[in-house]
Amino acid sequence: MMNKTKPVKDEQGIAFPMSMIVLTILVVLMAALAALATSEPRVGANHMASTQARALAESGLERVLWALSAGQQLTPPIGSIVLDASYNLPATMPAGVDGSYVSVSSIGGFVVRVVNGAQANQKVVTAVGYVPNNTSPTAIKKITAVLTRLSPINPLCALCVGGETPAGNPANAQLGGTTTTNAQATANGTAPAGAFCPGVAPTAAVASTGTVTTNGSPHLFAPPGGSATLNNASFPATMILTNSDITTLKAMALSMGPGHYYKGSVSWTSPPANGLIVVDTLDGTPLAPNTSNSNVPTVEISGNWAASWNGWLVVAGNIYVHGNVQMNGLIYAQNNLTLHGTGNGAIQGAVIGTGRRDSSSTTIDDLDIGNAPITYNCPMVRNGAGYLSQNWRVAPGTYQEISGS
Repeated sequence: MMNKTKPVKDEQGIAFPMSMIVLTILVVLMAALAALATSEPRVGANHMASTQARALAESGLERVLWALSAGQQLTPPIGSIVLDASYNLPATMPAGVDGSYVSVSSIGGFVVRVVNGAQANQKVVTAVGYVPNNTSPTAIKKITAVLTRLSPINPLCALCVGGETPAGNPANAQLGGTTTTNAQATANGTAPAGAFCPGVAPTAAVASTGTVTTNGSPHLFAPPGGSATLNNASFPATMILTNSDITTLKAMALSMGPGHYYKGSVSWTSPPANGLIVVDTLDGTPLAPNTSNSNVPTVEISGNWAASWNGWLVVAGNIYVHGNVQMNGLIYAQNNLTLHGTGNGAIQGAVIGTGRRDSSSTTIDDLDIGNAPITYNCPMVRNGAGYLSQNWRVAPGTYQEISGS
């Protein structure tokens, strides 16, 4: 019996179409690779130009930071921004920060503008970086930031009381014992010579937005052209720290590390860290007239200090000083102060109690236990007796990149 097989179809023509399909796929892949090879350098160049434009904008911001800080020198260099006594910008800004284009190099340049901020110690900067120039740029980056520095507190008295007392409550200062309060540039009694800032003239040794009363035999030395005590005084807004100021100071204190920011009551029997110290309410909320007693901090400063403390002490509450304590700079209580001094204790700079929460009096040696000499020293207030930077810095959380040119 013969085997029968099915006839095989003619498959000789399949090789050609298959090879064409494979070739087509290869051509498409090669074209895609070629397109990628040409576009990748362009994407890389655009990214590089964008990065360079951002760096140029940041250099404009840095230029303003330098110009503002340099403008505070006794002899400001050319190109610096010199502010007036109220920290306002000059009518004519120096070259480089006046809104004109500044060419940095062949890479590009920047345009930067500065305006006064919401507060005297704030300036708003807008900086735009261009690559390769501002006439035909291939990349533009625009940034804005708020610059700030320590609030320009220019105290009008060695001891200043009031300014934030709740409506209807007086802010009173009581002076007793043999305390010495010196607002002169010469030494008097136990108080060393004071010092004034250019353009800032103190009005009294002790001033209150309420009344100043004396008990015992306090020694009060009036500044030139001023008075020993001043009732119903009016303090400028720049002498009072706002909630925004406190927020900035808290951020600065936290950035300085341990020993500069506290919550709740604190007691020191020896000098704490020099520089800025902020003592906040227990829960960190701003002090208000209705803040509960348990939330209001009291800083007690006592002991026999072998060395002095220097800087700014800002307390969202009360300060109680007694003992042989030496402090230089700014002592600032958002509520009240009680100062009792013995031995060689002294304060140089200024003491301010704003009475924000209640009408309790600020007292100095009201119990006649000794002396608490205070000497007016404006330069020590401004720089924290040499321990606080006067330079400008970017306020936390204000740096941002925005659209536009």
